[in-house]
Amino acid sequence: MRQFIRAIKTPVTLIVLLAILGYGAKWGYENATMGSTKPSGEACVMTDVGDELTPRKVTVRVFNGGTAPKAASLTKLYLNSHDFRVIRTGNSERAVVNTVIIGNSPDDPEVKLVQQYFADAVAEGDGRADHVVDVILHDKTKRATKIAGSVPVDGPICLPRVSATPSASPTPTK
Repeated sequence: MRQFIRAIKTPVTLIVLLAILGYGAKWGYENATMGSTKPSGEACVMTDVGDELTPRKVTVRVFNGGTAPKAASLTKLYLNSHDFRVIRTGNSERAVVNTVIIGNSPDDPEVKLVQQYFADAVAEGDGRADHVVDVILHDKTKRATKIAGSVPVDGPICLPRVSATPSASPTPTK
């Protein structure tokens, strides 16, 4: 009996270790590609922001859709300086000819507010439930010179939870 246990101990141990390694690889890949673009299922929270929406309440992800190096990082600094909450930067596989602002709907106040900060921006909606706004930059993204800094709203609006984590975005990362 001892001989039998000794004979199967090594293969069983190897199989268990391979299973753990496979699970770790799958988990790592999923977390490394977290910026891939499927709308998140995490719902937003109805928030009363008063009469106007300001950048302090808007959560943004910035993606580089062109070839300019560090464009997303530099844009993050730009948006942070205007009090936006930028939770993720990265590269997008989607090549764009204009800056694209993506949210739940192109008419949502958070999308309109972010769009103010880019002179050549086009708004799109993908029905995402979390209301995080994605910015996809191109090589010649232009920052706006006239910025209102807020958008008028009527009543509560749906915004991401304050502890918004990087959820899926509408454009796969490289």
